Amino acid sequence: MSIKLTPRNLFFVVLAACLLAAVLWYTMRFQARQAQISQLQSDLDSAQARVAVLRSNAQQLPALREEVATLKVQQQEFLAALPETARYYSVLDEIRLNAAAAGATMSSFNVTNGNATNLPGGVRPINLAVNVSGTFGQLFQLLRSVETMSRFTNVNNVSLQLPQASSFDPDLEGTLALTVYTFDPALASPAQTGGTPQAPSTAPAAPAGGTQ
Repeated sequence: MSIKLTPRNLFFVVLAACLLAAVLWYTMRFQARQAQISQLQSDLDSAQARVAVLRSNAQQLPALREEVATLKVQQQEFLAALPETARYYSVLDEIRLNAAAAGATMSSFNVTNGNATNLPGGVRPINLAVNVSGTFGQLFQLLRSVETMSRFTNVNNVSLQLPQASSFDPDLEGTLALTVYTFDPALASPAQTGGTPQAPSTAPAAPAGGTQ
């Protein structure tokens, strides 16, 4: 049995087939290609942004190298200014002289190891607990002189005690907790390899007149 289509119906059938083919092409081909193009464009934008950042970093590289060289020179100057670990007692002598100049008395001291974490190679901190006595004005003057001694000495804590009030300006007893940064050449090598030097298990020998 054959069905004859009129030219009008045949036109509509062909038109519907063309529309269906166009819809399938748009859905399966055109949209997929557009998504691929959008993804490639996004990747290209990201790559261009990264190239711009790398170019900016490359332009800053000479200045960074110069800054690193300057910091290395400053570090060497700082290390050269530190007293050697074996001669840390020179700091105690300076404190004793400052105490005498202020009219106070340095009676004793205690030496312990400090924490050497995150310090340049060869730098060894030493904790000092210095026992002093004198009037408030004398101890205050001593504290001011210790604070301005040098950049390698930090005052961590100051404690004062009043044994017995016998006048309006009595003698006080106090303890100065200090950290003295010294340089030990034996520990300088780890800095060249990026290591962090650790303080030895024992502090250096104390000079006569102190306790350890």
